[in-house]
Amino acid sequence: MDGSHAAPDDAGIAAAGRASLAAQLRQLEDFAARAASEGESVPPQATEMIAHLREIVQALDGLTASMTEPATRQDPNASDAPGPARPDDDA
Repeated sequence: MDGSHAAPDDAGIAAAGRASLAAQLRQLEDFAARAASEGESVPPQATEMIAHLREIVQALDGLTASMTEPATRQDPNASDAPGPARPDDDA
């Protein structure tokens, strides 16, 4: 594989990893919500881990989306904008 296109299995693995982390995130969020509703303090480590897991899950969402984009994308260096005006070749 040349690295420009992911195999279907790669997208599935990324999605499974994302699902696992999202489940852990929900568990931590539930723990924090229960603790707060019972008047207990939420450990700062839990709050920090929740924030980091949210970032990771969002990053995996972007990665998974990019892995499932069609393989017929345009050259990223190509531009649809017109180039600079050139003098006529007839001159």
